[in-house]
Amino acid sequence: MLGDRIRALRLARGLTQVQLAELAQVSRQLVGAVEADRHLPRVDAAVRLAAALSTTVEELLAADTREVVGVVEEPAEGALVRIARVGDRLVCVPAAGSGEGWATADAQIHDGVVELFDVERPAVVVAGCDPIVGLASRLLEAASGPRVMPVATSSATAAAVLAAGRSHAVTVHGPDPHRADGPGEVRRWHIARWRVGLAAPADLPDGWVEDALAGRIEVVHREPGAGAQAAFERARAADAAAPTPLRGPRVGGHAEAAWRAVTDRMVAVTIEPAALANGLAFHPLETHTSELWVAADHTDNPLLHTFMNELVGERVHRRLAAIGGYDLTYNGTEVAA
Repeated sequence: MLGDRIRALRLARGLTQVQLAELAQVSRQLVGAVEADRHLPRVDAAVRLAAALSTTVEELLAADTREVVGVVEEPAEGALVRIARVGDRLVCVPAAGSGEGWATADAQIHDGVVELFDVERPAVVVAGCDPIVGLASRLLEAASGPRVMPVATSSATAAAVLAAGRSHAVTVHGPDPHRADGPGEVRRWHIARWRVGLAAPADLPDGWVEDALAGRIEVVHREPGAGAQAAFERARAADAAAPTPLRGPRVGGHAEAAWRAVTDRMVAVTIEPAALANGLAFHPLETHTSELWVAADHTDNPLLHTFMNELVGERVHRRLAAIGGYDLTYNGTEVAA
């Protein structure tokens, strides 16, 4: 870790924290916080610390020796990634999806090693498919800098990721998620209630719901572990006409499903807020509750507390109210175990 490297270099040169701070023209408190891994220095401070320790900033910020893993899939050679520390792992999230992933990337993978572009910044990883996570993370980073890295995936995969120690927290949803067994020791907070169902361009010919349930048309759908997909399959099973095998593209999240419905003019399995945000017609199938599950080991993480405060704050609430479809009653209430 960076703190261990700075401490080792300082002691090897016989310097106290006060002496290093004077040489680097930083405060003694900053040196102590960096060595304790409570703080990451800005680029200018890192350059001065490196010079004071007779090394280069590249060597000072050399790749970490901790295990490097992906959240859902392992990072490929040459991949641009964003990084966060989850326990004893350096977790990588693909820096993609916006078309400008190169601009938001923290590092690149070379020979299985994370090569940083700049000073590492603290971050937390929250996996799941509720779009509220992406909204809160963007608002936080734009306003004050704390980084939350959303990973779009199904509720089932999110729970598995949390159990594997590859994220700090996850969102899950279903008709009654608080009755589900969590992965190990977790604390749970109620986020919202919304309807899952089918969305489509408003000018599609009548009968698109029945055609989608019966498998007569292609549908933008989710993986089997997704709560919305489970609701869709339950509706298909209950349909009087025996459905044919499901056809169509599979996507990773509700927002992407709704966007594909717009761009490809297809029916999509998604949630009502995503449909409303994209001007789509919506046919509800079930009402689901969304919860935030936090691993017990990470409940004291200050960045996670900042993120949770954003989830229940006015900035998120006003934007969701403008979209519609989100019932935020009891938003932020902890769910009893």
